Amino acid sequence: MNSSDQEANLSQTVLRALDVLECVAGANVPLNAAEIAKSCGLSRPTAYRLLATLQSRGYVANTHHEYSLGSKILSLSGTLLESLDLPSLTHSYLRELSEATGETVYISVLDDTEILYVNKVASTKAVHSNCTIGSRNYLHCSSMGKAILAFLPPHERDTILGKIAPFKAFTPNTITDQDALQQELERIRSQGYAIDDIEGEDNVRCVGAPIFDHVGRSFAAISLSGPAFRLSIEQLHELSSLVVDTAQSISHQLGYTPDKNR
Repeated sequence: MNSSDQEANLSQTVLRALDVLECVAGANVPLNAAEIAKSCGLSRPTAYRLLATLQSRGYVANTHHEYSLGSKILSLSGTLLESLDLPSLTHSYLRELSEATGETVYISVLDDTEILYVNKVASTKAVHSNCTIGSRNYLHCSSMGKAILAFLPPHERDTILGKIAPFKAFTPNTITDQDALQQELERIRSQGYAIDDIEGEDNVRCVGAPIFDHVGRSFAAISLSGPAFRLSIEQLHELSSLVVDTAQSISHQLGYTPDKNR
């Protein structure tokens, strides 16, 4: 399929909206609807309609009938920048937690309906967990995925769960029932951390906690992971306070203030 065929299959309304957004973003000063319509080759009614839609979602702001980028763009770009900075920003926290526990520590970010591993500090023990940076994992059967899901706004969490259902089973312990998973997420939200009890991979247990950005969104998580013969459920509960403390320190570093964001 060539580029012209691909363009023909794309939504023209979405393309025009993106043209409008890029026009506003590229301007040095706020623009009125007529200027935007001319720049994008649109009729004024079409430009007004697209601008109104973008404004309703916070992507553009309207001040005295002139348009500039809205706060939603800042929020999205801030989350992206935090994700890109996470490896260097959090490495010392991961190393300290790994040294204190002797186990492998991971950090991941929410990426659509999966988590993306962005950094890790591996255990020095002969047998240890070994997920690769840049790899992905499922939300419903990983401690980090469940920790993120539990603290997302309900509507966002339900939307994601709707996308990933039915839930794939990887071990006999994988939660595949949606009601059971919802109950698990409520328990995680109450206790502040999530446990993966051999749910995503045989003979591996993990404990994870959410990381919040400056607006209070759980966009990432940290986990402590190791072989099940070395990490019992009781030990994971005991180690959870170290994981939660580390996650809270990272969140604070990112500008999260619990009282402010409550």
